[in-house]
Amino acid sequence: MKTIYKDPFKRLEHFLNEYQPQLEKALNAIQVVKSSDRDSEEFSQALADLYLCSTILEPYSEIMVEAIDRFTEDSPDD
Repeated sequence: MKTIYKDPFKRLEHFLNEYQPQLEKALNAIQVVKSSDRDSEEFSQALADLYLCSTILEPYSEIMVEAIDRFTEDSPDD
């Protein structure tokens, strides 16, 4: 089912709420990759987590760009 938003900010907010948890997981994984031993299980798991987050975030990033464009196009000029 496709949701239609009358308010462009509501659409943007919806995608932000879905995007943020994966982005936070990716940022956490980046910290572990940067700080752990490359031969450790922790490093391998963080790399796998980062890969998964990246594959999830990629299409969401495209949607986010569209939502931001829509919001800025529909917003009144100052």
